[in-house]
Amino acid sequence: MTQAKHILSQAQLAIFLIICLLTFSCTSKTETSPVQQEDKAAKQKLQGTWINEMDGDVFFSIKGDTLFYNDSLSAPVHFYVHNDSLVICNHQEVRYPIIRLNSTQFYFINADGDEVDLVKSDNAPALQKGEYKGAINLNQKRKIKADSVLMCNGKRLHAYTQVNPTSYKVYHQTTNDDGMTIENVYYDNIVFVALYDGERKVFGQNFQKKDFINLVPKSYIDIAVLSEIAIQGATNEGVRFVAILSVPDSYTNYRINIDITPDGKKKLSV
Repeated sequence: MTQAKHILSQAQLAIFLIICLLTFSCTSKTETSPVQQEDKAAKQKLQGTWINEMDGDVFFSIKGDTLFYNDSLSAPVHFYVHNDSLVICNHQEVRYPIIRLNSTQFYFINADGDEVDLVKSDNAPALQKGEYKGAINLNQKRKIKADSVLMCNGKRLHAYTQVNPTSYKVYHQTTNDDGMTIENVYYDNIVFVALYDGERKVFGQNFQKKDFINLVPKSYIDIAVLSEIAIQGATNEGVRFVAILSVPDSYTNYRINIDITPDGKKKLSV
């Protein structure tokens, strides 16, 4: 009797698992992403070059599923239309409610909450992907070196830094004059810091912005570039370097002290 109950229990478990798999399969087939539910008819109406109805300036061009800004610093972006909103796929999606859209008119609400009235132009030249200049190198793709000889407690110490460009991208969102949230792309840097006592290297390290995450909020780290590490001078304890984390296109920055002792010990502080 016990064996029969055990067999029945196993059979019931097998049936339960089959039902769960069938339910999951049906759910997976019926659920679709917003992009799959996009309004393709609206996307077709948006194809072409759109100009501002007020001043006649080109606002943006749309070809396929790509939107091209009238700005060589702003990257072309993927877009779709969903629930009566224009969805721009920046690093973070931005939605603009659509007021009116037909084959010649496009009215929507921009990031500032203002209504933007656009009309399609058959005469204005279409913007092209080739006009985008790409990510910006804040150090002009050059290795930037600095060195200094400093006296510390009777010792002559040689401090050295070198800023090296990288291909690590930093995304910075801002709002342009038209009230559109655009995204510029910048390249980050790695900075090599070394300290020598005569010919003997007592310290050497490549610094990246993530090395300062315990002293700087992560939300700031994500949008900042390690622009440089400057040699500030000698202290009673060694040599002080200053790392500068800057947000592109702003006056905001964090300065982190890097103190290196003559025996190569490192201390970070704000």
